[in-house]
Amino acid sequence: MKPNFSILFISAIFALTLFSCKKDVSTIDMGYNYFPDQVGRYVIYDVDSTYYDDFFTPTKVTNYKFQIKEKIQSVFTDNQNRPTLRLERYVKHYDSIVPYSAMSWTLRDVWMENKTTTTAEKVEENVRFVRLIFPVIKNKTWNANAQNTNDERDFSYEFVDVPLSIGNNSFGMVLETLYDDGGGILTSREYRTEKYARGVGLIYHQEIVVQSQPSPTATTLQQQTFFATPIMQRITSGYQFTWTINSYGTE
Repeated sequence: MKPNFSILFISAIFALTLFSCKKDVSTIDMGYNYFPDQVGRYVIYDVDSTYYDDFFTPTKVTNYKFQIKEKIQSVFTDNQNRPTLRLERYVKHYDSIVPYSAMSWTLRDVWMENKTTTTAEKVEENVRFVRLIFPVIKNKTWNANAQNTNDERDFSYEFVDVPLSIGNNSFGMVLETLYDDGGGILTSREYRTEKYARGVGLIYHQEIVVQSQPSPTATTLQQQTFFATPIMQRITSGYQFTWTINSYGTE
């Protein structure tokens, strides 16, 4: 019997396609190294924060500067039988006379981190947040509060694997996550963003969570003028801060 070359050809194409698909699936870059989990890894951040207290009239504005060092101290098994990172956080408070290099680190608190096949989670002050999801894909979205009882907050990947310089550090591949309420609410503003570098982790973090209310005794004209002013120029309560990477390494 002569071979049916049409059937053989189609079978060969199918086999090659199947092999190609299997190869593509097995080589997908999930982006796990955006969230390093090696014991001894640390990052030092310069923190600049502003707090707005409406208990005072006019609103009291207070600025704080300090350094934070986050170090993966050890790995343990949590109550879900998962490997969990113990993240020790140290602080140095800004002093206009004494440089940070002359200060000693003081343990501030201990957080925890879990990296699963699909998420990177961070427990901050006993509240668990989903900081990243895998694979890292531009425009992909997720609820950062999926593991806690807070209101839903959908983050998205704004960019992935982009070279970026922050401060005195340059990174070859960086991603950005973003939550932005759009600024359309006249009485509040919420904006949160983080940037991560491959092999380093978090390199930049910014939060703006502020409210803006006119005086209860304001006239109609005063209220109109108040709301016609951009909200970031008339904050009455809330906070904003930035963490900027200073240095990183292993010890």
